[in-house]
Amino acid sequence: MKLRFSLRTEFRFSDPVTRHVFRIRALPPDLPGQRLLDSRLTTVPAAPLRAVDEPVFGNRTWSGRIDEPHGDFAVCAEGTVEVDPSADDRTPPEPYFINETPLTRAGERIRGLWTALEQTTCPNETARVMAAVHAVHTAFKYRPGTTGTATTAEAALAAGEGVCQDYAHVLIALLRLSGIPALYVAGLMQGTGATHAWVRAWADGRWISVDPTHDREADHHYITLARGCDFADAALERGVFRGAAQQTILTEAEVAAAA
Repeated sequence: MKLRFSLRTEFRFSDPVTRHVFRIRALPPDLPGQRLLDSRLTTVPAAPLRAVDEPVFGNRTWSGRIDEPHGDFAVCAEGTVEVDPSADDRTPPEPYFINETPLTRAGERIRGLWTALEQTTCPNETARVMAAVHAVHTAFKYRPGTTGTATTAEAALAAGEGVCQDYAHVLIALLRLSGIPALYVAGLMQGTGATHAWVRAWADGRWISVDPTHDREADHHYITLARGCDFADAALERGVFRGAAQQTILTEAEVAAAA
């Protein structure tokens, strides 16, 4: 299936900033089951971009710099992707895909949920993954604004509410406790809105993609932009600048079936 996407991320500063160095992941990388057919990437103000492909996670990253004073900065990406979720990806996981990270470290709440899951009879690892997906979906209320990018999985589960990032972190924590390697995925989902997050899990000798926010597998309606052990690895933008300004980020995304 072919999907047409557009993504605009705008950074607004309360006062002009200078020496702004940034890193962005705004275009889909070529991965098993995903191929970028055409694309366009621009920034406003315009800045020269240097591309780097990351070998471990397969992310496609651009870096740039704007030295002149500016109060706004926007990244605009668009293109067409061919998606085939049935593609069989049996690339073995790296050993550290099973390790805890600061954002996915299991505490009392997560271990309690994991203990309850362990009582469930599952015929295979894929079924165990889907049982965990459902448990996380049930444990949360989707409520934007209650958590942030630094919120840990344990804190989010204790609150019982959050956004897709929190659902993904808790699921990753549960899977790693069960000995199942798992990755955080940042990307786009068909429709209009913002970016999304889901999970890639190694089950029964292959990778499967699952979305705990929507309690289902992540199928041909999803476009991957970046992957990592948690949000910090897969952040779609990072930057530093000179100035005392406060920063606000606005994101608009749209994904639709392409002819």
